[in-house]
Amino acid sequence: MGFAIATGSSRGTGGKIVFSGFGLVFAMFGCLFVASAWDGMLETKAMQQWADTPCTIVSSEMQDAGEDYKLVLSYSYIFDGQTYTAERYGKEKHYTAESVGEIDRMKKTLPPGKQTRCHVNPEKPAEAVLKLPAVKGAVAAIGFTLIFPAFGMLFASLPWLGGRKKKNDYTVHSGAKKEKKRSAKWFLIPFGAVFVLVGLIALKPLFITPLQKTHNAKTWDSVPATVVSSKVKSHSDDDGTTYSVYIAYRYEIDGEEFLGDRYTFMGGSSRGRDSKAGIVRRYPTGRKFNVYVNPVNPFESVIQREFTPMMWLGLIPLIFVIAGIAGIAVMIGGFRAKTKLDTRQAQEQIVTLKGTSPAAKASGLLIFTLIWNGVVVLIFKSEAPILFHIVFGFFGLIMIAASIHAILALFNPRPIVEITPGNIRPGTSVAMRWRTNGNIDRIEKLTISLQCLKITAETTRRGGKSHTTTIKTPQHDEELLQTDSQPEIAQGTLQFQIPEEVPPSRPKGFRGEIRWQLVFHGDIKRWPDLKEELPFTVYPSA
Repeated sequence: MGFAIATGSSRGTGGKIVFSGFGLVFAMFGCLFVASAWDGMLETKAMQQWADTPCTIVSSEMQDAGEDYKLVLSYSYIFDGQTYTAERYGKEKHYTAESVGEIDRMKKTLPPGKQTRCHVNPEKPAEAVLKLPAVKGAVAAIGFTLIFPAFGMLFASLPWLGGRKKKNDYTVHSGAKKEKKRSAKWFLIPFGAVFVLVGLIALKPLFITPLQKTHNAKTWDSVPATVVSSKVKSHSDDDGTTYSVYIAYRYEIDGEEFLGDRYTFMGGSSRGRDSKAGIVRRYPTGRKFNVYVNPVNPFESVIQREFTPMMWLGLIPLIFVIAGIAGIAVMIGGFRAKTKLDTRQAQEQIVTLKGTSPAAKASGLLIFTLIWNGVVVLIFKSEAPILFHIVFGFFGLIMIAASIHAILALFNPRPIVEITPGNIRPGTSVAMRWRTNGNIDRIEKLTISLQCLKITAETTRRGGKSHTTTIKTPQHDEELLQTDSQPEIAQGTLQFQIPEEVPPSRPKGFRGEIRWQLVFHGDIKRWPDLKEELPFTVYPSA
């Protein structure tokens, strides 16, 4: 059989240029972010030299800033014998927070007439701040923005790293193809690490913190409160409009009045105005009800302290964590791919063959199905478009069916197989015996096959994108036994020979894996069939 060797082609060069151009543009914008963060750090560092000066709070007023609340302050101070008035709080002009309770706390901390300290720019005495920004935060901002140009340069160079031809780098177009080495795959590790880091960072405020507060609030005090105002807040952006519940209330602790507006510990907004409006209607202005107040910090309060179904949405960042870990695992697995056959089997006279655990498959599938369908339930409760309901619900049903199938398969009979000798080579005669555990009466027919598969990964390009497909090519497929006899299904022995013309086992690597295995297939009526693949090693001829 003839074959051709591909030594290189200009095909795909345009795609590489476009890919690199995208990376360079990404890196350029990243450099702009770094430059902005650098200027901010220099400004923050210069502010540390401003003069520490006594000042007096003149006014302190809470204002609604739309998405947040802000505390508008003014304070006076004397510098070089001259009196000045300033309004700047810190890095930003005003102190802002999502909770009206937090602004109320700061307002009580900085009431009019209070004597405190501010920091004055000695070169421009009219410029001052109450709180100096931290240098650590500015340095952290630079470190974060450096990620963008770094990944931009990585993506710009990635296509060319994978396209260099080496002396032994070739692809054979025949029944036995050699897979081209891809030196650029190492980028999956830092890329996956960023996915894991982003997912974990987002997971804390979106799920872990609300869950902790829900648990801690079980010991909070129930205190009478009065609704000050209530409404459905709308939040508009390029993706549309979302809504959130806003209920402001007043309560007293030891004769002191406090303000709060937290409905649940799950913040943010979502689609579906009607559900939020229904909640707001239950809390009209002037209504008396009870809130839960933190006895350690009376500024912290909440109306609903129970765990709500919406909190499950906080697990969405786990998708990034799982995707990142999977990418890292794939890369590490590639680095640790076996280049030599395991010789332990050859040292054994009798070898017990082991297949993959069906419990691991069923557990992983069940966990993913529960997470997916938890999100589906939340989508059904929202006012999302009907197309979302259909698509997510359809895949949810498919995964439920797959999980049920995998769980039912756990109760199938399983064969225990022993072969001898362990030192198997082409031409070796192998003796096998098996014993089937479980309810074998359910198996109507048992088929035992000897298989040799060549497993390769073939990469093709379609539409400028690379697609990798795992191909299993049979090198040998021999039916050793087919029986409906219950005694033979329960246990038996047989002899088979490894053909001399078929290649021996080969680990994953440059030319693809060669896998030898025994396959047990049992037909079970109205139940998932028994299918057990039991790999073993055939060593090269001495």
